[in-house]
Amino acid sequence: MGLDWLLFRIKYLWMQKSGHFDKVNDKILKKIASIETSKLTIPKLGLINKNFRGTKIFLQRADFAIDGKIYAFSHEYFDYQDKGIIAWNMNPVTKVKADTTLNWNRLPDFGEYGDIKLIWEASRFPQVYSFINAYAATKDEKYAKACLKQMVAWIDANPYPKGVNYKCGQEITFRLIAWMVGIDYFRDFLSYEDEAKIVRNIYASVLRIDANIDYAARAVKNNHSLSEATGLILFGLYFKQFDESKRLLKKGVKYLQKESAYQIYRDGSYIQHSFTYQRLALDVLSFVIMLAQKKEFSLPTEVQDRHKKMIHFLNSFMQKDGWLPNYGSNDGANLFPVSDSDYRDFRPSLNFASVLAKGSIIYKGNSALSELFGFDTTKQQSLEKIQQFDVGGYYILENDNTFVFTRCHSYRDRPAQNDMLHADIWHRGKNIFCDAGSFSYNTDKKFKNNFNGTIGHNTIMIDDENQMEQVLNFGWANWTKSKMLKFNDNVFQGEHYGYQKKYGTLCNRTIILKDNEMKTVDKISSIQRNINIKQIWNTQEKIEVIDAYTVKVDTCIVKSNYPINIEASYISDYYNSYKTGAKLVIETNSDKDVEIETIMEFLK
Repeated sequence: MGLDWLLFRIKYLWMQKSGHFDKVNDKILKKIASIETSKLTIPKLGLINKNFRGTKIFLQRADFAIDGKIYAFSHEYFDYQDKGIIAWNMNPVTKVKADTTLNWNRLPDFGEYGDIKLIWEASRFPQVYSFINAYAATKDEKYAKACLKQMVAWIDANPYPKGVNYKCGQEITFRLIAWMVGIDYFRDFLSYEDEAKIVRNIYASVLRIDANIDYAARAVKNNHSLSEATGLILFGLYFKQFDESKRLLKKGVKYLQKESAYQIYRDGSYIQHSFTYQRLALDVLSFVIMLAQKKEFSLPTEVQDRHKKMIHFLNSFMQKDGWLPNYGSNDGANLFPVSDSDYRDFRPSLNFASVLAKGSIIYKGNSALSELFGFDTTKQQSLEKIQQFDVGGYYILENDNTFVFTRCHSYRDRPAQNDMLHADIWHRGKNIFCDAGSFSYNTDKKFKNNFNGTIGHNTIMIDDENQMEQVLNFGWANWTKSKMLKFNDNVFQGEHYGYQKKYGTLCNRTIILKDNEMKTVDKISSIQRNINIKQIWNTQEKIEVIDAYTVKVDTCIVKSNYPINIEASYISDYYNSYKTGAKLVIETNSDKDVEIETIMEFLK
């Protein structure tokens, strides 16, 4: 992670131990106590299209949300009810509550309450978008009143700086964005008393972000800093009655410019090596660009240029149903759960980004998000897809029926998964051989390996070892290096060196795509002793055994020069959820160089 990272972590640990943040919290509380009453107002926002039509599919989500059952991670309902009220600090699965008497800086990330993300999910307020949709579709005032009531209830249950819901600046920002959207839409139902209470909390929350944004930028080093910078900009642009507004706006722009240039590679790929996280970063940038446009504020051109590059990058992996491969970490993040399409559908986000960047959408329909913010979605312009991203190390082979994407990259920024030379294979829009996903960040280390380990990816594994060595919960040592050797319209060849340090071996992969056939040749060379070698293919589709060397997976006939075994696999399309799939394991033991040749014939 580098010397600067190490020194900052040492400094940050000292700040935690010395009581620095307790002093910061006290200063913030004094500022809150001294706010002039005249400043406790929310200015006219002008974010939302008041003629937004809404969709009745959200009625159930909104009705459940009134009772504290939140549609979480865009996939399942979590019940946060406890004795007739929403328990904002409770893990809805284990029903264990986080301590609400301690300051945020004195609470652990991994406590007895289990996965902190499950607690945070309700406090992100995804239910705001359900309430808006339900009200727009029915004009029933109960949704407007429930939305605002929950904001006030949250503030009463989470007095600053107590509890886990102030631990993360990014989570705070997502909450503020949802609140601003909800307040703008339901402004007519907001009382002066509630407005004053909300402004006090927004002020405290933004000062909390301001005091600790360096942790996101210098220690976390990912989309957290983009989000937190957006929180500062949001406050600076709209809450000009506060003395800090100009300073926070300037600071937010500075961090946004620096972090977008650092995190978004020149070819549009992203530092977190994850499509889902990249969509989140895209949505964050789209939102802050929209704020700037509405307030006639000029953002640095670098921010807008990187935003456009991300649109081109993500669009290149788009399937007909809007899904992208489930590649990289997937924590279920969806900043704007407005559309009635599946969470895995990226078209709403790409349309929103495109209408901001180019004044037109890319895909017909899928424009609820753009319409919510009042943009004209009648203009449509297709976007050319790109197959080669050398900076990020992403390569696409594609014909009319088959899409194959593989990764060949030397990590220079923190990796999260052992996935080098993973091949994601789609045929006629179906993900025949897939990435296993993430499931949960806070689960048994051995079980989590089924998802972020090499075994959860369609690549080569040696002696059941990962390509990298795990350090603590989120870290990896000996980051994988690789090299692309050849790439054209139908051939990819590359090699990685993840097993070189421990075994001295090289893993070379060639993929050849023809009309209805794909051949994968894995050469494992420089073998110095007897090792076990597995070529792995994860799938959720039905498997039929034809003989020891041949199987049928959905509409794909798989043949190999080594026997094919079938083992259980765990596949997670959505955070905190998984199902049992299967993996083809083509296996051999050898003390000499090995070449595994696998042919996949796609039936018409």
